[in-house]
Amino acid sequence: MILIFYLIVNVLTIFLFIKMKKRLHILEILVYWMFSSYLFQNFSALCFMNFRTLIIPDKLTYEFAHFINRIVLYPAIMVTFLQFFIILNSHLKKLILLGGLIILLTGLEWLSDLLGVMNHVHWQLWWSFTFWLIALVVLIGLMKFFRNILYIGGWKH
Repeated sequence: MILIFYLIVNVLTIFLFIKMKKRLHILEILVYWMFSSYLFQNFSALCFMNFRTLIIPDKLTYEFAHFINRIVLYPAIMVTFLQFFIILNSHLKKLILLGGLIILLTGLEWLSDLLGVMNHVHWQLWWSFTFWLIALVVLIGLMKFFRNILYIGGWKH
């Protein structure tokens, strides 16, 4: 049942992402998607294997739900965040967007805990907020760096 829930959420996320007006180059979307997936994959792997602060139950449906969230849900949300981030003009609006997304991603992470997909062990809630803040700031930095390289010839869309 939980796997079906996450499949529906991931399919809806992909559908909304496809329908959304793109403000990023397709190469940017690919790079940011892969990097976002890499960040969350390493976060869950370090916490699961090294620190033992996350437990993913040894049940195929939970493991698959966690897998599709790592590959689809979190990267799609993070790339969508970048799409909105680049069109906002004021720093206050960008900070509000950043704060809202940190709350959303932390909520999704703890929803996984509530549903038993990814259980936190000896985990402080503020660690989740801190991870997502660092991940999003690093992603913004990557975007600024990559856009500088991509558009160095002066081509803009």
